[in-house]
Amino acid sequence: MRDLTVRLSALDPDAGAALRVVSYFDELAAGHAGLHAIVRGATSLTGSPAGFLDARRHLRLRVNSAGEDEPGEDDVSDGSSGPDPAWLSVAVDDGAVLWLERPGPPRVVDAVVLERACALARSVLERTRPLAASAPGRQDADLLEVVLDPRTPRDDRRRAARSLGLAPGPPAAPSRWSTAPPWSSPVRWNPCSGRGGPGWDRS
Repeated sequence: MRDLTVRLSALDPDAGAALRVVSYFDELAAGHAGLHAIVRGATSLTGSPAGFLDARRHLRLRVNSAGEDEPGEDDVSDGSSGPDPAWLSVAVDDGAVLWLERPGPPRVVDAVVLERACALARSVLERTRPLAASAPGRQDADLLEVVLDPRTPRDDRRRAARSLGLAPGPPAAPSRWSTAPPWSSPVRWNPCSGRGGPGWDRS
């Protein structure tokens, strides 16, 4: 893929740049990357600050041109505002938007970055932060997959665990009988049982 990208870039720089973007986000998807990595990738590939806002999930991320997160997800308030209308942006789903902090018209690389980042962000949200599902059992199965997948970012695994009611705590102690169960008494073979012959005696 890298050789193809180099050759294509020599023939058509825009096409080569687009192919690099596709390969970059494919690698993020294969590694189960989280939202931070997606927004950071958009910044890295375009050279512009990038951001993400999800009003329904109360999330707001921004990565500046130096690749630094500001603020983190846990610092988000309900009153966070969306992107400047002049910036390049794309709707991820109902209530969520991803943007590049630069005005249009978009370059080829900008358009491909927004398209691929949007698709991957939507997939991450559906997998790690589902809102409401028509089939609750399916939602629980997806959340359990997130919890058990070691490649998923730790914060996403913790949120999925909380959604399933699996709050961290001390391990449960094994239950014990308050009194010995009736079948716990040892039984011995007695060749001279009181019943007139050999038999089993219970201690």
